[in-house]
Amino acid sequence: MTTTTTTGTGFDVDAAARAEARAAQNRESPWGMERRRAATDVMKNLSFPSRTDELWRRTDFRTLEAALPELDPFVAGARARNLDDLPVPVIAALAGASSAYALVVQRDADVVLEQTHPDLERQGVVVCSLARAFREHEPKLRERYGALLHDDYDWYTAFGAALRTGGAFVYVPEGVHAAIPVRLFQWLDGPGRMAAPRNVIVVEKGASATVIEEQLSETVEGIAAHLGGTEVFVGDEAKLVYGTLQDWGRNVYHYSNHRARVAREGELQWIQTVLGGRMTKTNSYYDLDGPGARVYVHGFMFGDERQHFHLHTLQRHLKDHGTSDLLIKGCLKDHARSVYQGLIQVSEGAQRTDAYQANRNLLLSDTARADSIPGLEILANDVRCTHGATIGQVDEEQLFYLMARGLPRRQAQRLIVEGFFAPVLDRIPLEGVREQLRQAIETKIG
Repeated sequence: MTTTTTTGTGFDVDAAARAEARAAQNRESPWGMERRRAATDVMKNLSFPSRTDELWRRTDFRTLEAALPELDPFVAGARARNLDDLPVPVIAALAGASSAYALVVQRDADVVLEQTHPDLERQGVVVCSLARAFREHEPKLRERYGALLHDDYDWYTAFGAALRTGGAFVYVPEGVHAAIPVRLFQWLDGPGRMAAPRNVIVVEKGASATVIEEQLSETVEGIAAHLGGTEVFVGDEAKLVYGTLQDWGRNVYHYSNHRARVAREGELQWIQTVLGGRMTKTNSYYDLDGPGARVYVHGFMFGDERQHFHLHTLQRHLKDHGTSDLLIKGCLKDHARSVYQGLIQVSEGAQRTDAYQANRNLLLSDTARADSIPGLEILANDVRCTHGATIGQVDEEQLFYLMARGLPRRQAQRLIVEGFFAPVLDRIPLEGVREQLRQAIETKIG
């Protein structure tokens, strides 16, 4: 899906050069600098994605593209000595949780707080910024960073890799069951900013962990942008629960890539929620790369006003006896729009694959729109693969039933929507986060 014509403006090359100079000041390793230069070289031969590309026909980033030269990807985040120095919404998100977690907080271009926990330190678990990982944990990082998310995927990916501001590294050693969860926060302070963090999560053979990533900002006048990337590695017989919770302000354009590789008998549970942002495009690809690998994906999108969400998923079965189960729910009101494109791929040797993919959409207004495009590509002959999609409005009989028992129409609708999202909310491992999402859903309903 790449092209060979350049953007022609030069702002991206200038930004990449500034990123390299900034990284040198921060004592980035020679290998980290090499990766930046390689991404810059790739970016020079790419252009913005074409509207004729199948994955971009339904999502228009031209407003962002016009604004990119005016955005500053190097706004320094205010350093935090402790939790009290963090933005108020981040503090509020942490208020309902117990104190037992490790924490990495990014503010604009910088990681401003890294807080591990004695229990994890005793276990040998690494939780730190990606910049620190390049300096102190390069042997663990070298074979993983960029192994799944390739610079030449598209221009945005190459540009983000050349900038690479912030991000986190989580490493769980072989056989270790991480005692407490890890929480990653990304915050944008205002308009005119761009962040390009990259996360790398590694759970070695027989280990397990829970990692929750939250993206927050307030709605302000003026465009901001987030170009993110996450690579996840789940080892043999390992287990990872990973949640990505996006609630940007309505001025933020969000583009991100998630890539995961699950080895023999490994298990990945991925929870993905999208509530905020002006326009969101996310590509989430899962490689079942060992016999008996399992991937369970549950997510939802809830848009209102003129929000636009575009989610593309790929369940790629590369070895035999793999299981993948994906359920994405969408709820839309006002003039909001969602696009879901999903594909199950089964390689020739991936016999006894069991794969499922479903997209369910609930429309709360006649002007909302949901597009659902599921697909299958199967090269093995002993598999069970199914997919499906539904788009509909709130059931009037259900509304009548609830209203007949004394509930106002809006409250009855709220109960139906909450029930619609319940299968995803129930899978989120932190009660405080679940309650935070429930409140956000209530606010969206009105």
